[in-house]
Amino acid sequence: MALYPDSDLTIRASLDATHQQTIASFSKPGRWWSAKQRIAIVAAARDARCEAGLQDQPVQNPRAGKIPAAAEALAKQVAVSTNDLDRSFYDRAITDGLSDAEYCEIVGVVARASNLDVFARGIGVAPRELAEPSEEQPSRVRPETLLDEGAWTKTIPGGRRGKQEAVDTYGTNAVEGAPFIYRALSLVPEEAQGLINLGAAQYVEIKDFMDLDFTFEPTISRPQVELLAARVSAINACFY
Repeated sequence: MALYPDSDLTIRASLDATHQQTIASFSKPGRWWSAKQRIAIVAAARDARCEAGLQDQPVQNPRAGKIPAAAEALAKQVAVSTNDLDRSFYDRAITDGLSDAEYCEIVGVVARASNLDVFARGIGVAPRELAEPSEEQPSRVRPETLLDEGAWTKTIPGGRRGKQEAVDTYGTNAVEGAPFIYRALSLVPEEAQGLINLGAAQYVEIKDFMDLDFTFEPTISRPQVELLAARVSAINACFY
């Protein structure tokens, strides 16, 4: 069943499928937060975006769990003002009791949830409802190949240094297949995979990145896509 049956626009099947997988992931446990807590993280982000006038009032979320004040503050900040985040904000979150992996998972969940909510608003429909939470528990397993590559958290390196974890996370053991923007969330591999899947469905797969003739939509060329992306990034003060 399509995720956007109420849209007047035709949504590409592969994009709809990726969004279905994404929305379903919030009702499942992550590595560090339970399904109920992940729902609470999404709810906090949605409330913050509504308060900031960035989206309409969201649908009623299913049963949510309790999350620490530091987790709620992080979810709200990432949801409305990522360009204000700096290393001191990360350090404060750690001082307030979050682990590096808990921090990373919250960033991934909020970024992906906000992505879907912005898309829904753009096509003129309400944010999608979340499913009831799974009762499974988070695994709390840290990747074995983590390295300090200069980010705020450790990351799984691309290429042979990442071993099988690189292949499982990035889909390849080629260094060029794991740009840093994808490695940024790899302390929690499932969040990195979720980001990669959205990027591949909404923008371009890594294998097609240098093919400037590639486009999902025949009515818009790849150079036009890049121009739009650059303009939106500039308006949003994207520091990347």
